[in-house]
Amino acid sequence: MIGNNNFAKPALAASFFCCVALAAFSWGYQKGTTKPAAQVVKDPNTCLYVPGAGFSGFFYTIGHLQAASTLEPTESGNVVDASFDETDYYCYSAGCLATTAVLANITVYDVHDTAFAIQDQWKSGEISQFEVVEEFVDYLIATGSERTLSNEALSKMHIITSEIAPTEGWMALPKMNMVVRTPQNLEELKELLLQTTWIPGATGDDWALNGHLDGGLTAKSYQICQRAVDLPKLSFLNWESLEFYANILLGVNMNEDQIERFWSAGVQQGLRKLRPLQ
Repeated sequence: MIGNNNFAKPALAASFFCCVALAAFSWGYQKGTTKPAAQVVKDPNTCLYVPGAGFSGFFYTIGHLQAASTLEPTESGNVVDASFDETDYYCYSAGCLATTAVLANITVYDVHDTAFAIQDQWKSGEISQFEVVEEFVDYLIATGSERTLSNEALSKMHIITSEIAPTEGWMALPKMNMVVRTPQNLEELKELLLQTTWIPGATGDDWALNGHLDGGLTAKSYQICQRAVDLPKLSFLNWESLEFYANILLGVNMNEDQIERFWSAGVQQGLRKLRPLQ
């Protein structure tokens, strides 16, 4: 088995520190004015909002989307139900990675094996922590282009990033605006995926990538869709909940059992059907 459970408690503490740091980073910026859903999405009644939740959330969301689309999910592949053919996906961060995998019909086993191969590269020092996401994005795009990641599929993806906007006056706080963009080709998809997963000091080695960073910093300020992927609730009295949230930022060290649990939890939640966004 790949992975080491001795990392669990240190990872929890470090993850808490990273989350606090990210919250402080976000708080230090002004956010744009909240817009009605009609100004952000095509149709808030039919689109699907896919939030991000880091490494653990990626596998959880794959399970959730598979279950919600097939109603009979299996690990061997994704069979998207016809009712999802016209769905527009509005996503940010790892939610976009999961959406890409599902639209590309990449199995959870494929993702699982690739995740551990990249993990081994990171552990052996072949790549830095800042190259992990790009390696994974390259895999999703290369594999997806050979399967079902067509231009039609790309047109269904609407990727949310946070743009660092110019400020007025030297005393003004920096401002971040939510930006929603639809990739026109695989090259654009790669840049948008890297931007929406860019967290300074965690996945990115600079403040932003071409002026954009993680969409989660601004997405929650907007009304998006009536349907959404339902992430686990944080509970400090529940180890499964703490383990999930500890691996949001530090899940690069997840083991096989953890991936299986996160994926299975997503499947179970997806089978309960997608909830309306509150």
